[in-house]
Amino acid sequence: MEIIHEDSKPKEKLKAWYLFTDSFISGTSHLTNLECGIYIRLLCWNWNKSCKGIPSDNITYYRIASCHTYNEKVACDAILKEFFVLMDNNIYQNEKQLQEYLFITNRMVASRKNGRLGGRPKKPSLEPKDNLDETPLPSPTPLPNTNYPKKINKVTYSPHFLVFWDKVSNKVSKGIAEKNYLKLEEEWLVKPEELAKMYNSYYDSVDDKQFVKQPAFWLSAKKYLDENPKKKSTDKVEQYEMRLKMFVNAVQKKEGSAFIHKYAKRHSYDVLRAINEGYFTKQQAVDYLDMENWV
Repeated sequence: MEIIHEDSKPKEKLKAWYLFTDSFISGTSHLTNLECGIYIRLLCWNWNKSCKGIPSDNITYYRIASCHTYNEKVACDAILKEFFVLMDNNIYQNEKQLQEYLFITNRMVASRKNGRLGGRPKKPSLEPKDNLDETPLPSPTPLPNTNYPKKINKVTYSPHFLVFWDKVSNKVSKGIAEKNYLKLEEEWLVKPEELAKMYNSYYDSVDDKQFVKQPAFWLSAKKYLDENPKKKSTDKVEQYEMRLKMFVNAVQKKEGSAFIHKYAKRHSYDVLRAINEGYFTKQQAVDYLDMENWV
């Protein structure tokens, strides 16, 4: 769908581009610094090319935005989908920027005509005006796409967060998780796969899942800065099995040495565990392990 008339195509090359900071900041507050930088680079390139549009092939627009890594390319795709319109001639345009460009160039053309007719030419006003009834206000502010077919799969989450969420095991409280993700330090914002791997490792290390932290609170607690969870040691299990073998052997032989008696008292919890697991009775523990008053 065309946004402008065919006879109103960009012609002039303007060196200056007005950035209305209040509206720009409010319209991009949900972006990361990486995404915001890519957005500005695309706008600057398009303005420098007389707003003729950004080619739609990804090799070209990745080069324009200086995107080389996987994360940078994901962010670039998201910016184009959210803030640019794919025109019929297969170029991307930012509608608000194009309106701004045409507004300025039309004023310049009108001034030239007045000068040729002998009238006092008015200096083109490049200063922003807050209220224009009919003429669009020049501004590079992101404009919701309302004048063309609605986009499919509108991006509502940070691209980096979506990579993290796609790979994380425990998908709970997505909205809170994204808010906490966007509060991460810059060095961690661009490491969604590493963060997901660390969370999954933490998640797998917790036996009782009712006590596991959700991704949102794992992020806010900065658990990714903790040491990697260590695998459970099998030493305790192996030691119990060794002691159990000694205790059972003494009971079966119906005799226990002074060493066994002392050893059983030192590890009375293992003796009680063996009784509960049915390896011998309390009376046998008293008779052959000298555990009277202990069990």
